[in-house]
Amino acid sequence: MSAGNDAANNANKQLRRILIIAYGRDADADSRVASLILERLRERSIADSWWLTLIEDAALRLEHALDLRPNDLAVFIDTHLHGKAPFEFMEIPSDQEAPILPVADTVIPGDLLHALATIGRQGTLPPSFRLTLPLPSDESTEDITPSVDASITAAVDFLEGLLGNTSNEHWRSETND
Repeated sequence: MSAGNDAANNANKQLRRILIIAYGRDADADSRVASLILERLRERSIADSWWLTLIEDAALRLEHALDLRPNDLAVFIDTHLHGKAPFEFMEIPSDQEAPILPVADTVIPGDLLHALATIGRQGTLPPSFRLTLPLPSDESTEDITPSVDASITAAVDFLEGLLGNTSNEHWRSETND
């Protein structure tokens, strides 16, 4: 890569605000996975960047639409019992019809995007992506299995790579839809 491309990538990074939200149920295996991903991201030097916001919560809440509002890109990190190893990365369609308030107790990323459109971003929503890691098959264990730990490591390395080039096109090219 040439020095000109490095400068362009650095300027691109500095002008774009990025939100990463990791969520999982309290005291469950998915919560431990979310915690570990953000903990490991915070150990990387990129985590000190003013343009990067890292949030961990037990569940997505409509209030997170306010966290999403000032950002240019977003990643929602969760786990799924039938997730593919080491992880899946896909764009969340923002043109889905959604109720103003979700009808279920569980809020999903599409609900937040719809709430954000409702509270006024002039119809523009940040491109948003979902990073899903496989959930440990035995949620009762307190330990993270070696396969889940490998998925966490791969996901953190992947996210750090994404943060090195924050163009929408680059992020979309990295999806495995």
